[in-house]
Amino acid sequence: MAITRLGGANAITGTIPQGNIANASLGAVTALPAAISTGKVLQVVHGANTYSADYTSTSATDMLSADGVTWETSITPSSTSSKILTLETLFLYNSDTNDSTQEKRWFVHLYRKIGSGSYSAIRSSNWYGQYYYNGAQRVDLDAFSFPESKLDEPNTTSQVTYKYMIGRHGGDRKATANGDSKTSVINLLEIAGW
Repeated sequence: MAITRLGGANAITGTIPQGNIANASLGAVTALPAAISTGKVLQVVHGANTYSADYTSTSATDMLSADGVTWETSITPSSTSSKILTLETLFLYNSDTNDSTQEKRWFVHLYRKIGSGSYSAIRSSNWYGQYYYNGAQRVDLDAFSFPESKLDEPNTTSQVTYKYMIGRHGGDRKATANGDSKTSVINLLEIAGW
């Protein structure tokens, strides 16, 4: 029986049965269908802060990463439809030694700016900490984790920067971040839009 030789890269056309495709062939796939692409993690940026600082103001004050340096973490989305998932754990505790002060709470706000623009608050978390009703007494507690998350939609491909601002509920009080060798972290995950 004669053997027919087929020449040229396009000599054979048709669809290869799925069972005949080896796993190695998947390396040639350059894009996924939209239904699969949405919701996947495109990139991750990690920010860590070990700087121990005291916050005594009742006004919002930048959380620091060094003396006089605001702690900022940035990510640049690859698409305007991308969402940014922030996964955060901050370590804060009351370090006030004023025995007569019962109010031991603080607030932590998450701010965002796009490109060289101005910061604006995108999450306000008020009055974390302790309040004692049973007479005047000292509060001396270890740092505890303050976990939060936010699904942000900045609608940009410019750099997006996040920071925290901290403030006390009232005067003559003090909160400390990252005491006793604790580390506060923020993870920024770019999620493909849907």
